[in-house]
Amino acid sequence: MLHKLDYERLNQPRIGVGVIGYGFMGKVHSNAYLKIPYTYPSPAAYPALVAMAGRSESSMIDVARRFGYRGVYVDWRELVQDPEVQVVDNCTPDNLHAEPSIAAVQAGKHVVCEKPLAMTAVDARRMRDAAVKAGVKHLLCHNYRFMPAVRFARQLIDEGRLGTIYQFRGRYLQQVGRNPHDVTENVWYASGTRSGVLLGIGCHIIDLARFLVGEVEAVSGLVKTFNRSRADRSGKTETVTADEVNYALVEFSSGAVGTLESAGVSTGHNNQCTWEINGSKGSVVFDLEDLNHLQVCLDDASTDPVLGFANVSVTTGNHPLPAMILPPGHNSGWEYGHLHALHHFLDAVVNDRKVEPYGATFEDGYRTQVVMEAIVESSKSGRRIQVSYR
Repeated sequence: MLHKLDYERLNQPRIGVGVIGYGFMGKVHSNAYLKIPYTYPSPAAYPALVAMAGRSESSMIDVARRFGYRGVYVDWRELVQDPEVQVVDNCTPDNLHAEPSIAAVQAGKHVVCEKPLAMTAVDARRMRDAAVKAGVKHLLCHNYRFMPAVRFARQLIDEGRLGTIYQFRGRYLQQVGRNPHDVTENVWYASGTRSGVLLGIGCHIIDLARFLVGEVEAVSGLVKTFNRSRADRSGKTETVTADEVNYALVEFSSGAVGTLESAGVSTGHNNQCTWEINGSKGSVVFDLEDLNHLQVCLDDASTDPVLGFANVSVTTGNHPLPAMILPPGHNSGWEYGHLHALHHFLDAVVNDRKVEPYGATFEDGYRTQVVMEAIVESSKSGRRIQVSYR
């Protein structure tokens, strides 16, 4: 005999979610919300996918149906005012992050926003100030903070296992723009919002540097565009102003130094995000293309006169953020970064916990934006720039 389940009597609260945007990130976030109850035995809340908003109703309806949304809006302003929506998740293109997020916090909604926080530090500061004034929870979805290996590295640093941090070297490399004859529409950083590589993926490396090593105090940057013109699909030649490569030598307030690099013309790399931290007692290395492992070298763990790196599989219950339904040694995928990040945020909302330090807030987004603009300013002026936050 079938014993029917009463979902209305679940001990965990249900929380209404509205997602603005039905593209790649809208799908990624929707997938993460759906998987939270499958991954966590006792989730902080059961997400209810209330509504999706976007410009193309026909395209959006197809996506919304597949993820089980109750309905759609063609105007994000209506979603923001929906009384059943408690969390607004902004997955729009970069240039549309500011206004919907500000409207949502002013409507008393808790807000998740995809990275980068905004196109400029001025808009990022407006978003931060509005969220703080409204007193709501706010998360900038820097999903790489929630990779188990990254959290394990943070744990080792917090425990002092690496000693005094000397160096950080990070890079994010893609090959999407390597072919100068490829049409503009196929090069994400040169089309659409024309955000460029620094805004698009360089922000990840900056955020990871800040998350793991601390505040950036000064930068010396170099920003370059190799392919200054491209033809679009119609054959019309367009001028490319978006950066394709950027480097920065950085100084941290702790005294550590480092290098940051991001590029869209690195042939052979589809999506390499890697970093290394060297300290007086140990080092750690992470590579997104091997995301279930952290390379660790610790003085106090060496029983051999040859000191070297150990390849640690971060898949057991003893490591931070294991994939709860998977046994040890069963690898989790890239999407788990978003899953863990959004569960962390729902826990903060439901149980009134702080989003920081593990989650990136709008304050973190603003500070990353300031660093990016300092790198651009340094490249233009040829000078070392002291980073100043407001």
